[in-house]
Amino acid sequence: MDYLNSILERKRADLKKLLPLEGKLRASAIQRNDYAGFRTAADLGETRLSVIPEISRVHPALRLREAAQDIRHMYGMFLQGGAQGISIAVEPEVYGGSWDMVSTVSRISSIPVMARDVFIHPAMICQAIVSGADAVNLVAAALPAKDLSELYRMASGLGLDVMMEVHTLKELETVMDLEAEFICINNADPHTLQANPAVTEKLIEEIPASVTVLSAGGIRTVEDARRMLDAGANGVLLQDELARMDIPQDFMEAILALRTD
Repeated sequence: MDYLNSILERKRADLKKLLPLEGKLRASAIQRNDYAGFRTAADLGETRLSVIPEISRVHPALRLREAAQDIRHMYGMFLQGGAQGISIAVEPEVYGGSWDMVSTVSRISSIPVMARDVFIHPAMICQAIVSGADAVNLVAAALPAKDLSELYRMASGLGLDVMMEVHTLKELETVMDLEAEFICINNADPHTLQANPAVTEKLIEEIPASVTVLSAGGIRTVEDARRMLDAGANGVLLQDELARMDIPQDFMEAILALRTD
């Protein structure tokens, strides 16, 4: 299965239903001014990692579907583990997400909330804002450079923190041309979801120290997280890794306790 292309096909179909609502969504989006700073929260300095857990109902890389536990419980568990921010996987078919999940968490959250999806149109950005997100991601592999630039400027202009998500050096170069200040290096291939933490170690060498960098994918042990810290990452975005844990809070706390030598 080609995960990214499958998601893109559904997004294009969903967009046809969303476009008639674009004007209303945009009007509501431009009224909002209560954003919490996701990028700032994700940067704890040069000596330690922030931890950003992701709420997801389905973990395709593990072929695992979460038990139908309350979203509020999942949020509380991650907050207890010391999360600096919360990512919510919105895509319904692959990750079991929804905009209702974003709204639910954003209403109760004391930390910034990111709506993580494959955004392809301004109407989707407005939907994220109206749902209460403080930040969104943009997947460089999903968009031509021109479209990526337009969505980045639009989302930033409305007040969102925008995390640019890259998998390759070519994608990173495109993102750096936009002078992005917040980058996620995704170690997982977007088409197969196979992950290799060495991707972060390679790409981060090309990123200025002033940019906030998260690493995502394949961070299954504290030793993996240590590698990301030593490479220069500011934080880790934990996805299916937490689904493997009996007590995910312990894993999060162990990562938060790491310090550079």
